[in-house]
Amino acid sequence: MLAIGFGLFALLMVWSLLNRGAKQRRAALGDDAIDQSASEMIEKHGDDADKAVAELGAECLAIGDFEGEAIWKQVAKSIAKMQAEKAKNAST
Repeated sequence: MLAIGFGLFALLMVWSLLNRGAKQRRAALGDDAIDQSASEMIEKHGDDADKAVAELGAECLAIGDFEGEAIWKQVAKSIAKMQAEKAKNAST
């Protein structure tokens, strides 16, 4: 039981070290950077940009990078907004 507790403690310490400063990196990303990333993903992946971003977010989550996943969610929202505006403009 002690070994399991120590293992969990060690895992949390490693995770903490790997994600040190991630909140500051996320805070440093402004709306312009998020929108630029969204534009680049749309340019590269077209209508499948939302799926590509979802995969990137899932990869971040799989390795425990919760801030990275949060950033990709912001990019996904920006993509949805841009695609909705494009559809609105196309219909008028």
